[in-house]
Amino acid sequence: MSRIVVFLALGACSGNGSDVTDTMSTVMDGLPVLGDGAHDLDSVTVTEVVSSDLHRPRDLEFHPQADELWVVNRREDSITIVFDPHGAADTEHRQAADGSGNHFLAKPSGLAFNNSGELATSHEEDQLTQGGATPEDFMGPTMWTADSDIFDGGHDSHLDMLHNSPNGAGIAWERQNVFWIYDGWHGALTRYDFADDHGLGGSDHTDGIIQRFADDKMGYEKGVVSHLAYDRDSDMLYAADSNRNAIRVLDTSSGKLGGTIGPNYDGCEMRSVDEAALSRLIDGADIEGMEMPSGLELVDGVLWVTDAVTSYIFAFDQDGTLLDYLDTGWPEGTLGGLAVDDEGDLWVVDQKEDLILEISPK
Repeated sequence: MSRIVVFLALGACSGNGSDVTDTMSTVMDGLPVLGDGAHDLDSVTVTEVVSSDLHRPRDLEFHPQADELWVVNRREDSITIVFDPHGAADTEHRQAADGSGNHFLAKPSGLAFNNSGELATSHEEDQLTQGGATPEDFMGPTMWTADSDIFDGGHDSHLDMLHNSPNGAGIAWERQNVFWIYDGWHGALTRYDFADDHGLGGSDHTDGIIQRFADDKMGYEKGVVSHLAYDRDSDMLYAADSNRNAIRVLDTSSGKLGGTIGPNYDGCEMRSVDEAALSRLIDGADIEGMEMPSGLELVDGVLWVTDAVTSYIFAFDQDGTLLDYLDTGWPEGTLGGLAVDDEGDLWVVDQKEDLILEISPK
C-alpha cells in the first residue's frame, strides 16, 4: 500500500506548559514505535494485517483472554473478529441475522472488554431503531458475551443494555460491569453500571445505575469517534474531545451526587453528579498536527492519541508532555481508534480503505 508522507516540523509547546526547547528535546528522544523522533513513515514498519470483512472500522481491541482482535464496524452494525491476529489473521464478520443489530449494535463507535470475558459497545446513533419503536434519545451502551463461539451481534448474544446516551462516541471500562460513555447527546461523560447482567437475550435493566458527569461540558463532533481511557490507579478518566481539540481529564472520585435525570427508560437509578473536577490536560492548539483528537489509549503511563484530520499519531505522558509523534501523511478521516499489543506495537483502523494496520519499530 503506497502512502505519501509530508513532514511538518514541531513548533509549539506541549499541553502542560513546557517551552518549545524542552518539548523538542523530549520529542527528539523519541519512541521506537513512532520512529525515534524522525516523525515519518520511513522510520517505522507499517503492515497491512486485515483487508477483508471490514465495513468502515472505527475501533479495535485485543481480547484479554483469547488470541483475538475485535473490530467494530459503523457500516452494517457489526463486529469483525480477527483470530490469531499476529499469525494467520483469519476473520469472521458477525452481523445479526435477525436484524436486531440495528438496535443492539447500532452504528458502533467503540468497544471495551472487562476482565471477566465480556465487552461493551458504544453507539453513535440518534435515530429511531427497532422499526421506530424506540425514541431517538433511547440509544445507550450494550454489554455482550465475548465468547466468539456465541457472539452474533444481535439480541441473542447481548447480556444487558442501558439507555439514554445517544451519539455515544467512545467507551472505556472501569471495573466489574462498569463502563464510561462519551455521551455526545448530552455533551457529557456518563458512567454506566450494568450491575448484574440479565443474561443472554434478557430484558431486565432495573438494577442498572446511570450517573452523568460533566453534563453539557464536553464537545461532540458528528461522525468522529471520541475515545476514552480510564486509569484504575488514579480513577482519572481521559477523554479525546474531538470537537474542542483537547484531551480532557475527569476526576471520577470528585463531585457530589445530584438529582434524578431522565427520561428513565430502564426503571433503574439515574442521577447527575455535580461539580466533578474536569480539566484540560492537552490543548491541541499548542500541538503541531493536532486538530481533532479521536483515538485514545492509556498503556503503561503513555497516552496514545490519533488525530482524525491530520492523521498524526501522538504519545504523551500523563502530565500532558509530548513524548513523540508520527506524521503518517494519510488522508483526512483515515484514523479512528487504536490499540497497543503486548509487544508495544500500535494497531490502527483505516476507516477510508477498510483496513487494519500494524505499526512497529523498523
